[in-house]
Amino acid sequence: MCGIAGYHGDLTPEILRGMAANIAHRGPDGEGIWVDADAGIGLAHRRLAIIDTSSAAAQPMSSCGGRYQIIFNGEIYNFQALGEDLRRRGYSFNANSDTAIIAPLYDLLGAAMLEKLSGIFAFAIWDREKQELFVARDGLRVKPLYYARLPCGGVAFASELKALIYVPGVGAGLDFKALSDYLTYLWSPGERTLLRDVRKLPPGHFFKADRASFLITRWHEQAKSPVATTAPATTRETISRLGELVDEVVGDQCLSDVPIGAFLSGGVDSSAVVASMVATGHAPRQTYCVGFDGEDMAGEGFDDDLAHAREVARRLSVPLTPVIVSPPTGADLEDLAYMLDEPEADPAALYVAEIAKASRADGVKVLLGGVGGDDVFSGYRRHKAAALRARTPRGAGKILHSLLDAAAMVGAGSVRRRLAKLGYMLDGDDEAFLVKAFEFNPRSAAIECLHSDVRTRLAEEGATDWLEAACERSKGRPLVERMLDLEMRGFLPDHNLNYTDKAGMAHGVEVRVPLIDQRLVDFAGAVSWRLKTTLTEEKWIFKQAVAARLPRSVLTRKKTGFGAPVRLWVVGRLRGVVEDVIGSRSFSERGVFDPVAVRRVLDDTIEGRRDGAYLILSIVLMELWLRRFIDRRSNSNQTDPTARLECRASAPC
Repeated sequence: MCGIAGYHGDLTPEILRGMAANIAHRGPDGEGIWVDADAGIGLAHRRLAIIDTSSAAAQPMSSCGGRYQIIFNGEIYNFQALGEDLRRRGYSFNANSDTAIIAPLYDLLGAAMLEKLSGIFAFAIWDREKQELFVARDGLRVKPLYYARLPCGGVAFASELKALIYVPGVGAGLDFKALSDYLTYLWSPGERTLLRDVRKLPPGHFFKADRASFLITRWHEQAKSPVATTAPATTRETISRLGELVDEVVGDQCLSDVPIGAFLSGGVDSSAVVASMVATGHAPRQTYCVGFDGEDMAGEGFDDDLAHAREVARRLSVPLTPVIVSPPTGADLEDLAYMLDEPEADPAALYVAEIAKASRADGVKVLLGGVGGDDVFSGYRRHKAAALRARTPRGAGKILHSLLDAAAMVGAGSVRRRLAKLGYMLDGDDEAFLVKAFEFNPRSAAIECLHSDVRTRLAEEGATDWLEAACERSKGRPLVERMLDLEMRGFLPDHNLNYTDKAGMAHGVEVRVPLIDQRLVDFAGAVSWRLKTTLTEEKWIFKQAVAARLPRSVLTRKKTGFGAPVRLWVVGRLRGVVEDVIGSRSFSERGVFDPVAVRRVLDDTIEGRRDGAYLILSIVLMELWLRRFIDRRSNSNQTDPTARLECRASAPC
């Protein structure tokens, strides 16, 4: 795991060094810069040494007699087997480095080599002979990769958006479609980012660039329908094979030359990963769980993770470090906005960062986590809602919706909110149901908080919902499978994986995610949705596969997220921060939000007339993001601050 940055075009080594400096946290163990000014190519690398910690594995790395230069971020878990085959074919390279096999494999197979890789990655290869840049990203978008086309015809790319924001030619104009999506979902789905000129390379894609062309190509596609031959024939065989496969994957991902630890929340996913580490002879040096200091978590619908984590740690005889956190301050929110590049209104990233900080202090640079188990094996409440809808006769849908609305009126706290959300989701056809399932804030409410000029721009641009477009790919499939498709294409990569990677790397810690290994994803795709989620239980088949190793209390505990009491914070401990931000001069004069509409949402939330806490948090984080990135950029470039939201050209490259 590392940080990479580079360009092809008429930039300078000084700009490249600045790009690398902005992602220095991703690689505290070393830095490398390689530039060929005549070819207009520059590659930079920040190193987090995990496999082969010697200088022999430093990057940028020359390969195949100097034909290729490569920078790599990620891990290739099958590099040893691939290396043996390459050596039999006559290639020579550092056998101890997973990076070292990339260029020889590319030399042998071209872009087809990507299908051979088992791992998580984003990398760039410069082919000196062809004068061509090749940049690729893994199939599930575990490792981030941003790029920007430059006015000179070149391209700049990096592991994080913050490395691109000061590159000449990258404009400061906002992408209002991405902003609308962010306020609705709390994250920005698809290729768009909040900057018009910066895009995310989609999962399973690569691009090639030379002096005359730039072409993005998809190399990997998640299966559009289950592969019936993948899973065994009977439920019992399926459960047995799934348990074996989890051990196989976790064992592979424990490959490391440095100590390995793990997240242990006491939930099924992280507990299963730790249990598998122990069973395969890779017991973690340390495990970590977040605990909250003086928070009313139960009132917000959250369980006590720490109590369950302690029970699992005792059962598995692994050490556990509680990481006790307090409610965030204004400074914490500023750090969150900077750390994630594109704001995500989810405090879970702060907890990942706190665990990574504690892990790094213990000398543990690699953590395995349970991210993705819910997305692959159907673990969210919205999946149960989809199962409910699928099992409800069409004529009874309106009656069920009315009953839920009535129940929500007499419910309290989290129960009332969840019933109201379920009723909202069920009101409409399947397409509307799928989109609403991912909304934290109704899109109409989010757009009402935008400045009138922004609303006009959105109307003129013909804003389309990214998830609505994504739904087109899965038409004709069962509803639960369609929702899982959206998890894998949107929520998982653009939200959970994005904040997990950046929060861990903010402290120089690699987070591995075995439950979304391609082998498990393919296996789960062949299992009927009816074995994954029922009306009463999430992840049924996965729980059956790991049940023998875990306490029954973990298997039967109610579903709880890796979340926080945001509603309590917004009207309580964070209220002063919120008031300061939305009452500030920059907020009122910026022209992004409508201060009156935002004030109305806050007042209604404080008085209990609406559930607007997450909308308020997303708006506050957006303003903090604008201050940190756009305002500082404007000041450093000495541009007119009143024009900073326009898409304008910077100095030519």
